[in-house]
Amino acid sequence: MRFIRLFWFHFKIYATNQYFIWLTISSTVSLFLLQFVMAYSTHNLNDPGLWLRSGVFGLWSSATTSAGCIGFQRFQGTLPYITNTRIDSRISLMALLLPASSFGLLAFPISYLLAIILGVNHTNISWSIVLLILFLWISASLMDFLIAAFFLLTTNAIVYEELVTIPLLLLSGLFSTAPILKPILAPFQWLIPIAAPVHALLNQATTFNYFAFLTSCILWLVITWFVANRVILIAKRTGNVGLM
Repeated sequence: MRFIRLFWFHFKIYATNQYFIWLTISSTVSLFLLQFVMAYSTHNLNDPGLWLRSGVFGLWSSATTSAGCIGFQRFQGTLPYITNTRIDSRISLMALLLPASSFGLLAFPISYLLAIILGVNHTNISWSIVLLILFLWISASLMDFLIAAFFLLTTNAIVYEELVTIPLLLLSGLFSTAPILKPILAPFQWLIPIAAPVHALLNQATTFNYFAFLTSCILWLVITWFVANRVILIAKRTGNVGLM
């Protein structure tokens, strides 16, 4: 219950920030419209993956702002208080970072609504799609927690953010659905948690690889739990938790 209260507190603060709100909306809408123009010119508006691809991109764009959340809390001077509580510092940081990916779930309703308005194929909506979106949210949250934890060691998190997150998004297969690339990207489902949900969402004739998804999530969870603790200790020792 304490974690839920912490999460809800940070979520309300996150939702009041105009930058985070418009980033989710603009990233989803811009990619959707870009794909729509290309699909319209090639008479391929029947592609059911168009709105899903936009939703994935919008969720990931929102989730990657977790690094900015740490910088924002450092700027406000509240980060030392978040990492020095009666509960584990990793749990406190998780409550701080989870709203980023949670708010990104809004990208899918936005993309779906655009598909209805512009006449793009959206008939593939089902409970299995909803479940895959849930898996995507879980995996994105897990990945962002490890990535953002490293940004405790630097005050330039926003500068380095895209250098880390864009390659991971490309290797997950979001923009690489060509058949020739699928064998190359398939192994990354075992290493990158978002890869299996993305692959299943965009290739619905393919069975979701639960084993690869669980393996990658467990791998990142174990690494995150131990590495985050080490990073937090280093950040406290060097004073980076409270630096501008």
